Amino acid sequence: MTSHVDAETLALSAEGLLEDTEEIAVQQHVAECATCSAQRSELADVTRVLAEVSAPPLPDSAAERLDEALRAEAEIRRSEGGGSGGSGGSGGSDGSGEGAGESGAAGGGLPSNVVPMRRRFGSSNRWLNYLAVAAAAVVVAGAGTAVVSNLTGGSAGGVHEPMAGAPQHSAHGDAAQGYRSVVVHSGTVYTEDRLAEQAAAVLDDADPMASGGAESDADGTAQGDRPDASQIPSDVSSCVEGRADGAGDPPVLIDLARFSSGGTQTEAWVMYYGSRPGDKAQDSYDVVVLSPDCGPSGGKPADAELARTTVPAP
Repeated sequence: MTSHVDAETLALSAEGLLEDTEEIAVQQHVAECATCSAQRSELADVTRVLAEVSAPPLPDSAAERLDEALRAEAEIRRSEGGGSGGSGGSGGSDGSGEGAGESGAAGGGLPSNVVPMRRRFGSSNRWLNYLAVAAAAVVVAGAGTAVVSNLTGGSAGGVHEPMAGAPQHSAHGDAAQGYRSVVVHSGTVYTEDRLAEQAAAVLDDADPMASGGAESDADGTAQGDRPDASQIPSDVSSCVEGRADGAGDPPVLIDLARFSSGGTQTEAWVMYYGSRPGDKAQDSYDVVVLSPDCGPSGGKPADAELARTTVPAP
């Protein structure tokens, strides 16, 4: 392969759905291409991420279309099987061959002289896997947009909505599924000396517990300093998830700001950890200033920590 492998093929490879010869060619290319290797890793993660969240109910219309497609596929397979039986009579008349075909169809199986080919994958599982892989390919093909959509809980460039928190585990149950972090752009240049004072001021203005996430968007009280979805770095989601693996809960508030140290200003993501909307309010919040190295392009989230403090709740 001289060019990059398309997302669909990489997705099929990640799920083990390619034929052996094509899989070997893809593996050889991926071993020499950093871009395709990274994309295949992201696709492989899709299955893991999807397994961690509850599946939403399938709309009736979509379920009906899937059932119809599967019925049509089954009819085609039965027709092909019947045709083979009709033409494959052994030394008898055409009538005997047709009878065998009709008998097999009426019995719900293949004619006795037709041996079904054993595919590498079961037919039903294969179709379901193809559906999952197609969804994965769409996610990775539009990686930036998809990640931002997850962050904001809506479509990129659309209405300012709270950011999706890190995946919740069984300890929190289904009650955690609707949680969203509030993302703001306060314009604050944080410093280590004034971190507690600055964080308290931002908390007082944003007040994530009072805003209640999307509820405040309806009356406009929580939208003033929120960035557009297209302005939220895609690595913020990876940073949140990386920290959640160790801390458990995602932040209730994220400020896309700057941090000044030694006379140098750098981009910073300031994350406020506390009570989630709807839970009993805490007396304080842990505030952590992180560099963009917290994302997948950097090292461990802990290594990207620039400063931290604890401030009282507003």
